[in-house]
Amino acid sequence: MTTKFIFLRHGLSLGNKEKKFTGQLDLPLDEVGLAQGVAASRYIAERYSIDAIYASDLSRAVETVRHLSERLALPIRTCADLREIHVGVWQGMEIEEVRRLYPKEIEQYKTAPNTFRFIDGESYGDVIIRARRAVEEIAKANEGKTVVIATHGGVIRALRASCEGEPLAALTRLSILPNASVSVAEYENGSLRFTELGVTAFLTGDLAETEEGVK
Repeated sequence: MTTKFIFLRHGLSLGNKEKKFTGQLDLPLDEVGLAQGVAASRYIAERYSIDAIYASDLSRAVETVRHLSERLALPIRTCADLREIHVGVWQGMEIEEVRRLYPKEIEQYKTAPNTFRFIDGESYGDVIIRARRAVEEIAKANEGKTVVIATHGGVIRALRASCEGEPLAALTRLSILPNASVSVAEYENGSLRFTELGVTAFLTGDLAETEEGVK
């Protein structure tokens, strides 16, 4: 039986705004990010019949889907396996500072994310394992239903890669999708297939402000 997933990347966060590597630091959304969450929630509620809502346990993911939870009177179930990739010693550092202190490492991260492990942090291989575990557990608990998952750019990237025959190799051509973007996937018999990626048409004006990269 097919489970439909609506993946929602969190809105613009304070870490995004300050151009920092946030990773698993629990930084909140800024004002734009909160408004993006409302806009994304309205789009999802008007387009899909939602049965359950899940989120990373980091506040920027929970806050992004708060409006949807209240509108549909559905609880937000949090899951630590849906957290952003742990960027180790870079967490909380400004991107320019990382470029200055770790020039070789940041170049490797950009050009070969499939082989890169953050110092004292995770690799994308680690994230693929835990993100797939979360998706499989959620699908098992919601067979035949439509589920929203509010999570992070790195997690969605890892899940997209996991659909490939050689998932780590796929990372070199997959970018991080925009803040508050909506992606749709179907899960059946252990297979995850994305049918829509990075939809942001509902973000207009100032809400179209997004950041790429691991934040």
